[in-house]
Amino acid sequence: MIATATTLHADVAVDGAGHATNGGVLTYTVPECLAGLLEPRQLVWVPLRSKLVLGIVSRVHDESPRFDSRELHSRVEPVMALTEQQWELACWLARETASSVYTAASLYLPRGIANRVVEWYRLAPDHEDRDDGELSNIQRGVVDVLRAESPLKLDTLRARTGRSLTKILPALEERRWVERVLQVDQRRAELPTTRYIRLLEPTAELPASASRQREVLESLRQRARMRRSGESDLIEESSLRQRLGVTRGIITALRDKGIIEEIELSDDATPKPAPAPAPRLTASQERSWTAFRAALEAGDSTSHLLFGVTGSGKTEIYLRAVGWALTQGKTAIVLVPEIGLATQVVRRFVERFPGRVAVLHSALKDAERLEVWEGIAEGRCDVVVGPRSALFAPMDRLGVIIMDEEHDSAYKQDTEPRYHARSVAIYLARQMGAGLIMGSATPAVESAWHADQHDYRKLLLPDRVSPSVVDAASGTAGALALPKVEIVDLRLELRQGNTSLLSSVLQGYVRESLERGEQAILLLNRRGQSTVVLCRSCGSRLICPFCEIPLVFHRDQSKLICHRCNFHERPPKVCPSCEGPLDYFGAGTQRVEEEARRLFPGVSVLRWDQDSVRRQGGYEAMLRRVERREADIVVGTQMVAKGFDLPGVTTIGVINADTMIHLPDFRGAERTFQLLTQVAGRAGRRGPGGRVAIQTYTPRHYAVQAAAEHDYGTFYAAEIAFREQHRFPPFTRLVRYVTRHKNERQAALDAEKMARAVAKHARHADVEIDILGPTPAFAAKVRGEYQWQFVIRSHELDALLDGIPTAPGWVVDIDPQSMM
Repeated sequence: MIATATTLHADVAVDGAGHATNGGVLTYTVPECLAGLLEPRQLVWVPLRSKLVLGIVSRVHDESPRFDSRELHSRVEPVMALTEQQWELACWLARETASSVYTAASLYLPRGIANRVVEWYRLAPDHEDRDDGELSNIQRGVVDVLRAESPLKLDTLRARTGRSLTKILPALEERRWVERVLQVDQRRAELPTTRYIRLLEPTAELPASASRQREVLESLRQRARMRRSGESDLIEESSLRQRLGVTRGIITALRDKGIIEEIELSDDATPKPAPAPAPRLTASQERSWTAFRAALEAGDSTSHLLFGVTGSGKTEIYLRAVGWALTQGKTAIVLVPEIGLATQVVRRFVERFPGRVAVLHSALKDAERLEVWEGIAEGRCDVVVGPRSALFAPMDRLGVIIMDEEHDSAYKQDTEPRYHARSVAIYLARQMGAGLIMGSATPAVESAWHADQHDYRKLLLPDRVSPSVVDAASGTAGALALPKVEIVDLRLELRQGNTSLLSSVLQGYVRESLERGEQAILLLNRRGQSTVVLCRSCGSRLICPFCEIPLVFHRDQSKLICHRCNFHERPPKVCPSCEGPLDYFGAGTQRVEEEARRLFPGVSVLRWDQDSVRRQGGYEAMLRRVERREADIVVGTQMVAKGFDLPGVTTIGVINADTMIHLPDFRGAERTFQLLTQVAGRAGRRGPGGRVAIQTYTPRHYAVQAAAEHDYGTFYAAEIAFREQHRFPPFTRLVRYVTRHKNERQAALDAEKMARAVAKHARHADVEIDILGPTPAFAAKVRGEYQWQFVIRSHELDALLDGIPTAPGWVVDIDPQSMM
C-alpha cells in the first residue's frame, strides 16, 4: 500500500546498498514515534533485506515515493550525527570515487561501531492497552520477564527465559508487544598506566645491610637536589629500576617503610616533559617557512609543495606549521604514509608538543580507537598524526594539514571508497580554510606538474643539512653533500665471473664501512629465499593452484608461499609432474641475508621485511635495534627506504634496481626513481663519505641515471615527455574497471558488457573517451578466479562521474595508482 502524502519519509544512505542504486540512498517511512526527532545526517537503523543495518539520514520529507517503502527502525542510541561539513565532503567523495554515500560517510565514524552494538528489548509503550490472551504461553513468559525489568539485554533475556528466542522476539516485535533497541556500547578501553615513585622522607636512615635500598634512596635524593623549578617530583619506576638494576622487592621495601610512595597514573595523566627546543632554521628553511607562514596568516588554502632533498629538514618546517596553528587556537593533521614506518617523525611531534598529540594507527583495538576518537572530538588532543584515515578525525578549527612523503602509494586506499589522501587533503583544506603543505624529496609526477602549472606553490629545500655540520657564520646546521652513487652493470659482473648477489664494488663498500664501525643497508624489493622453483628435467615451475603465479620459497618457514593469496605448502622433494630434481632460482631478501652472512662472517645481519617484522616485535623494535647499532648490515625491502634517519648508515647497496622498471605499468620508471633516491638518502646523514651502489641490468635507463645523480629535474623532464606522448596522467585521467569470475569466458563477457555500458554513458554525457581493453589483468587469476579489466582514458573525466556505470562485484578505481 502506497503511503499517504502526509506521511514523513527519510532518504537514507544505507550500509550495503551499493552504489548503483542512487548512490546507495534508499527511502524509508518514518515511524510516528520518530516524527519530529529525526534530523539530517543522523545515524539510524534501517531494514535491508533480512537484517538491520546502519544508515545516515540524507533528508526528511513528505514526498511519497512511487513504491511501498519499508519503515525506518530507530535512531542509533546514543544519538550520533555527522556535521554539515563532514556530510558535504562525504557526498563529494562518493562521487569522486564511484562509491556509495554511506561508504564515504562511514570514514567519519569510529571504526568497528557496528561491532559494538548491543541489542536491548523493552515493552512497547502501549502494551498495557493490549490483551495478552492473544499470546502463546512462551510469548507471555517473555512479556512477564520484561514487565518485571525492562529494558534487558538480549543475552540477559535469554538467560532469564532459558530459551534462544530466535523466533519469539521477532514475532512479539511484529505484533508491537516489544521494541528492539540497538545501542552502541560506550565502554571505554582501559588506558595503559605507568607506575611512578615520589620521595617522601629524604632524611631517612637505613642500616648498612640494606645496601640496595640505600642506593635507591641516594639516587632519589640526588635527583631531588638537581630538580629544576616546576619539574615533576615523580620518577618512572621502571626506568629507575632498569638504571640501578634493582628488583621490584627493593622498591616495595622502601614503600613499606614510608620512605617513598607509589603512584599509578593512566598514560594521558602522566607528567609531560618540557617541549623539545626548536633548532635555528637554515637560510632555505627560513625562506620556505616564511612563505608558508604568510599563506597561513592570510587564510590562503592554496596547496604548497615542499620539494626538499633527503635530509634537508622538511620535518622542521612541518613542526613550525603545527606550532603556528596551536598558537592561533587551531588544530593540525599530520599525515604519514604508514604509521609503523614513520616512527621517528611521530616521535619528533610528540617531543615538540607533549600531551597534545593523538596517534592513530591500525594496531589500535576498536575500543582504543573509540577512546582516541572521542578525545579528539572533545578537544583533549589538538594534533592528530596518522595515515590517510587521519583526514577524517573529528577535528574542529583545523588550521594546518601536513602530508609527509606525498608521493607514497600508501596514500591511495585500495578498498571502497578508493580515495587518494592528496585529493581529500586539498578539498578539506579549502573547505576548512586551512593551510596544506605536501612534502617529498621525490614528488609524484602529477604534483610536480601541478606546481609547474601554478596550481600548487613550490617551496624548495635544495641542500641536505646535518646537526653535526655547523655553519660558522650563522650557527645553523650546515650543508652536507649527498652520497656518491655508483651504477654497477650486472652484465659485466657476470662476464667477469662474479656470481654473487653483491658486486665486487658493493662488497668493497660494505667491507670498508664495517671496518670503520659503520652500518650498511642492502635493499632488494622481493621477499623470500628463491622466487622461482623449476624442475631440471621437464622445466615445470611450481605455481600457485589458485593464482597461477610462481610460488616463492621461504627458507625460514620451509614453505612455498604465494605472495598474492597466501597459499602455502611444504616444498616437494621431487617435481610433482615427472619426479625430476628441483632447482631454486631467483633471489629474495632471505637469500641476500644468507649471502651477507657468508661474505662477512661474524657481523650482525638484520633482515627487515614483512615476514621478519611480524616476528621481531614490529617496526619500532627493529628501528631501535638499528639505532642502538645492534645490527651491522640491514637487509630489507622498500621498508628500509621510508624516511628513516639512521646516523650510523654510510653504505647503501641496491641489489637489483630493475624489479619495477619493466612492469606493465606506466608508473614503473617513477617508482624506480623514487625508491632508488629515497634509499640512497639513508646514507651519510651525519657526515661526508656516504656511498651507494646501484646494481642493474639496464644501467642506461633514465630513472637509474637520474637517481645516481640525485637529479629530479632530469628524471621529471624525461618522464613528463613520456606521459604527454602516450597520454597518461597528468595529461589525462584514468578509470580502471576490474571484475572476477570463476569462469574465464564469463569474466571476459562481463567485461565486454560493462565496457559497452561505459561507452554508452560517455556518448550520453558527450564526453570523448578511449577504452583500453578489455583484457586479462596482469594478475590474470586471483584466489581461483579469473580477473579481467579495461581502462578508460579521458581529458574530461569530471563530466563522466555523474551516474558512471558500476555493478555488484566490480572494482571501479578512479585515478588508479597501479594498472596491475
